[in-house]
Amino acid sequence: MANECFPVFDKAKSQYIVGYGSLLYEQARKSTNVGFKPEVPVWVDGFRRGWQTRTRQENNVKVTELGVIPLVGGRFNGVLISMPTNKIKSIDRQQKLTCRVLVNSEQITSMNNEKIPKNSEFWLYQTQNKYSSKPAGSYPILMSDVDEFLTGCIEQADRFGLKTFARECVATTWNWSSHWVNDRLHPLKTKPAQIRRQQVDQLLENLEGNLYEQVRSQ
Repeated sequence: MANECFPVFDKAKSQYIVGYGSLLYEQARKSTNVGFKPEVPVWVDGFRRGWQTRTRQENNVKVTELGVIPLVGGRFNGVLISMPTNKIKSIDRQQKLTCRVLVNSEQITSMNNEKIPKNSEFWLYQTQNKYSSKPAGSYPILMSDVDEFLTGCIEQADRFGLKTFARECVATTWNWSSHWVNDRLHPLKTKPAQIRRQQVDQLLENLEGNLYEQVRSQ
């Protein structure tokens, strides 16, 4: 598997994944056999998180998913998750739209009193350029994806006692769009996260332009 998209590891260092989307959500980590818990909530500089990864699902549904791309001046919040290399390689094999890139420790800042681990490598799954594009009518955002993402953010806010963590998830995510399908009643993905639905709605009400009200009424 080692290639330009999935670099080799420094065996002398501990390995961490930066979770910024589905890995924030406990049930998603379990369903993908990633049973490791987030250890440190962090700011990550030099990247932009947004609805910017176009893909076609197995059921032929076309969507724009969450992703991260490099951007000078960009910043988002996430978590560090410690993993053995064999587990990371397992995640690598599931990646068709992203590459695993190394993040400099200087780009990572703790959001609480936990220190950033030393003698470690930090990896981020970055959207490949050929799949990176804004939401469109034929490639909308799915509410089921938004629910999963923000439910995970709420879980991490509770886990680390950071009241603003979930709000920062919304604020540091780009490309919220009117091209957004409300599939809550008839999910286009299996087992959607709706256990924090009311809290998710409250977070989204802060979006500019009354955007979420348009989506909720669909």
